[in-house]
Amino acid sequence: MAKRKTKPDLPALSDWRAVDKAVMVLAGLEAQAARLKAEAEEKIRVLREDAAARAAESLEGAAAFLEAIEAFAEAHPEDFGKARSKALPHGRIGWRRVPRIKFLVRAETVVAALEGRGLEGAVITKKSPNKEVLATYPRHVLDDVGARLVVEEKFYVEPAEETAAVA
Repeated sequence: MAKRKTKPDLPALSDWRAVDKAVMVLAGLEAQAARLKAEAEEKIRVLREDAAARAAESLEGAAAFLEAIEAFAEAHPEDFGKARSKALPHGRIGWRRVPRIKFLVRAETVVAALEGRGLEGAVITKKSPNKEVLATYPRHVLDDVGARLVVEEKFYVEPAEETAAVA
């Protein structure tokens, strides 16, 4: 059986004065939440920068070892025999074939040539309806393309800037 969410006890608002006071409290709570979120984002940013700096040192060391290992392997091809790799107690080293596409002309020219040959599957495109533009079209156009403009009323509270700044 699914649990039902219960709403917290809502404050009783008996008149517009009480509603205005509730708007002030709401502004304060939203401002506090925004400050807390900003503080958390700043702490996360600092942690990421610190981790990236420390990781950069490790990655530089790893790159140096990789370069040294590759240079040693290239200097000793006879130890590989006909194989393209060599097993070691702590891992395997070697060369593998890695396909890479190099354009001989501009990418736009390649895309046009692919599309001209019916090879659209090799072209990356992301198409999606622009809802903001669709909202400007008349109803019959939306009906023709399988869309509908739905206008809903959504309640809002817009605390005055002075109230939010004080809170």
